[in-house]
Amino acid sequence: MKIIKSLISNDKKSIKYLQKTKDNHIIETGYYNLDEHIVCISSQIGCLMDCVFCAATAPVDLLNPNKRFIRNLTSEEIVRQTRNILQTIDRHRLKKKRILFSYMGMGEPFLNYKDVVKSIKILTKEFPDSRTTLATIGIKPILMRKLAHEKIDTILKLHLSLHAPNDKLRSRILPKAKRIKPALEALNYFSSTRNIACKVNYILIKDLNDSVNHATQLAKLLQDYPFIVKLSNLNDFNQLESSDLDKFELFENILNSFGIETCRFFSIGTKIQAGCGQLRRHYYTDF
Repeated sequence: MKIIKSLISNDKKSIKYLQKTKDNHIIETGYYNLDEHIVCISSQIGCLMDCVFCAATAPVDLLNPNKRFIRNLTSEEIVRQTRNILQTIDRHRLKKKRILFSYMGMGEPFLNYKDVVKSIKILTKEFPDSRTTLATIGIKPILMRKLAHEKIDTILKLHLSLHAPNDKLRSRILPKAKRIKPALEALNYFSSTRNIACKVNYILIKDLNDSVNHATQLAKLLQDYPFIVKLSNLNDFNQLESSDLDKFELFENILNSFGIETCRFFSIGTKIQAGCGQLRRHYYTDF
């Protein structure tokens, strides 16, 4: 695994790295210099989940419009991918902030569970003053529960990418997702077992999942769980648009009125296609 190109945002806070595997496939990894050194790690080459807002599920190349996935990354590749980026940062700057390993890049990490967990153990041993977050659409609730018992000594968090308050709408937004209830129960198990707050990710998409009715349904669905709802904007993809700020505020107020804690997330690095949902193989015409 080696870096073949980097794209740097104007404010220098975001860098997107293109890295090539030994078998000549390319993945993207994001780095964000904020309160922490954040590395957005890919676990697969491509993605099978077909989420409507995510570019990682785009075709592998122009000649194969129906091929969206190549293979899982090995634990060695995941570790090398991450080390490559951290080695580009001055050691003095690296030591000044904590590192966040964010498994939210290309791929569904729970479809590569064994190698993802092995890579976390290697990286957190190498960088003990770090923390790790994984995001999943809940494709494997049994593995979400298993993760709660993995021997990982640093802070380990789990996010459930929900994006809809009911199974019918969710199947439109996340076509490969399974039923909501088992995923929520598995997230709750992880939260209680590791005694750590977990988040439910919800991207607000204009005229699709952002109505008052959707907010009320979501509030009723989650009111008995101790989760934080992370409301995010959509980074334009697939002819979809993000909800406007007024919808954000109304949606958030409804959740808060049910006693549900919320936070907001707006991607940085979008102009270099390094925002949430933008890591993909869009570069294949150049390499």
